[in-house]
Amino acid sequence: MSKKIGIYSGTFDPVHEGHVAFALAAQEQCGLDKVFFLVEPRPRRKQGVKALEHRDAMVSLAIKHHPQLGSIRLGQQRFTAVDTLPVLQERFKGAELCMIMGDDMLAHFANWPHVDQLAASITFVIGIRTHTKPEVIQRIAIIQKTRGFMLRHELFQAPRAEVSSTKVRIGLKRGQDVQGLDPVVRKYIARHGLYTTT
Repeated sequence: MSKKIGIYSGTFDPVHEGHVAFALAAQEQCGLDKVFFLVEPRPRRKQGVKALEHRDAMVSLAIKHHPQLGSIRLGQQRFTAVDTLPVLQERFKGAELCMIMGDDMLAHFANWPHVDQLAASITFVIGIRTHTKPEVIQRIAIIQKTRGFMLRHELFQAPRAEVSSTKVRIGLKRGQDVQGLDPVVRKYIARHGLYTTT
């Protein structure tokens, strides 16, 4: 039986306890053998993110005590279905690849470049967190009907996201006692002076 490998791609600027809880919920509820964080070097639609080296280091610290989680780097500046999928398939040869994402991503999922190629090759593990399960199922059905392809998917109940990277960055800039950060990540941020200025 082939392994089920979860790929959790994101900016993680910075990674927080909500990200880790989300990955663990996906791993447990969908029977994934392991979930790998994949930090986006140059995220679309986002400006001024911290250097990849810092974000990668913080992810490694945050998942250190969770053997079912890992992190990978691909050496690509920007991820696309055409370029990134073959690299992942080679890295995890023979495994069932599962892309982990929140249900909010479905809003612009149909507009992703080469999304049909992606859908033909991987399973989407979708965390229910901003909509109800029937709403998510309906959105998936609409995507399948309008785009004309099947979306292999599994749904899981995501933990409530009380913390966000935006809230963390704002709190750190204001010198507030920010909740939802792993203490080792907090120490890393302080040591490198991250998020204290614009």
